[in-house]
Amino acid sequence: MSENRPIFLIGFMASGKTTLGRPLAATIGRPFVDLDEAVEDIAGMSVPEIFRTQGETAFRELETRALKAAADGGAVVACGGGTPCREENMTFMLSRGLVVELKASPETTLRRLRLAPGQRPLVDALLDRPGELSAKVAEMQAAREPFYSRAHHTFRSDRLETAEEIADSVQSFINQIL
Repeated sequence: MSENRPIFLIGFMASGKTTLGRPLAATIGRPFVDLDEAVEDIAGMSVPEIFRTQGETAFRELETRALKAAADGGAVVACGGGTPCREENMTFMLSRGLVVELKASPETTLRRLRLAPGQRPLVDALLDRPGELSAKVAEMQAAREPFYSRAHHTFRSDRLETAEEIADSVQSFINQIL
């Protein structure tokens, strides 16, 4: 793969895009961009604050702007879970770089979501209601799957809990995808 083509990691929230992306970028000598952090830098506030004060539509506009800026320089880009669900973004990623869907089991996803309260505005209100959270996640995953399935590759990301598993996953990713 060409060094100047970015690698876009997509997938549902808590699929491990940042957890895998940072060490992957370091291992292959590429810059790393967490798209949510890039949006926060542009907006001067956190993602939850953007959702609360400006709404999801404003967040998605900022996200598209950050995505296009992140594509330069061959970075490994950890996209937000909804990034590829905007056709403009998915078309851009597919044409500019390598798009890899990270996919975790429903059990892993729900467990990871509960471990990070306050970070995901679309599901945070349901973290203490397991049945509703599970239903909401299933609904969102089903709606997003047509976008995620367009990725060039899919990588199973259930094993991203310990430093050893992350290192093994980075090596596996390199062997399978790159």
